[in-house]
Amino acid sequence: MTDNTLSTNTELNKPEPKYRKKLNQEQLAVLNLLYTFRFASNEQIARYQRKPSNKHVQKRLKILENQQYVAKRYDKSYKLKGKPAAYYLLPKGARALIGLGDRDENEPINIKRIYKDKDVSEGFMQHSLNILGVYLALNALHGNKLDFFTKSDLKYEQFEFYPQPLSDAHVRISTKDGDKNFFLDIFEDNQPFFVLIRKIKKYLEYAGSGDWPEESLPTILVIVENKSVHKRLRKRITKELRDSYEEVSFATTRLEYLLDTEYKGKVWFPIDEDGDDPDEPTTPAILTKLPRTDD
Repeated sequence: MTDNTLSTNTELNKPEPKYRKKLNQEQLAVLNLLYTFRFASNEQIARYQRKPSNKHVQKRLKILENQQYVAKRYDKSYKLKGKPAAYYLLPKGARALIGLGDRDENEPINIKRIYKDKDVSEGFMQHSLNILGVYLALNALHGNKLDFFTKSDLKYEQFEFYPQPLSDAHVRISTKDGDKNFFLDIFEDNQPFFVLIRKIKKYLEYAGSGDWPEESLPTILVIVENKSVHKRLRKRITKELRDSYEEVSFATTRLEYLLDTEYKGKVWFPIDEDGDDPDEPTTPAILTKLPRTDD
């Protein structure tokens, strides 16, 4: 954290109330959401819990904050920039999750990682909020047909065969024709273009290694913020596909399309080695209807 004025309400030596109710399922769901995505705004938490407004979760968050299960990042500059407070999990909140849900001994709660969250950069925090925003958009469209696995879910020994570094998410959507799988990455404008291209090359190298246990690698989804970066990226992926000879499916889009409250899913632009034809613009599709190069 670079700004020492940020309020964190972290592990201060506050007297704890003598009597306390046991955490209910909605409170535990908030803690689990923060463990999975690292950061969340109250608006995102309200959407996740299908509440009609932020006010319906504000009181619950205040209780969790006062009891030192969660903390928040916020200062006066956030209001000027139109940024919401961002909540994150404290070690006490992580401990409350131990033994709950369907986790087994191979996927323990990583409490040590939780200590770092109060000091991560603003860029990392915003990236985490964006990942959650994309999840909420996909979940609103696909509902219980969607599985969304973040790095928090995949940083275990049994997933070491995944491409490294890990994607922001592994997305799986159940359809009548079987499961559709995707690796998803978000690149904000503060990341150099070469970082994005390096990740693309890593996927192509991984495809050539044959380490993925299934016949076809999941479709690679790349999300960027800037219109010009999007156009430049598509040209570069086309070139990399031609040079590599690997049959890997890519699709791209812009972050604003996914974070739009009117998101309906038809925003993903497929890529192949022939590139974009200005006379016949690429038609966007929903995830489950994206064409694949190996079809």
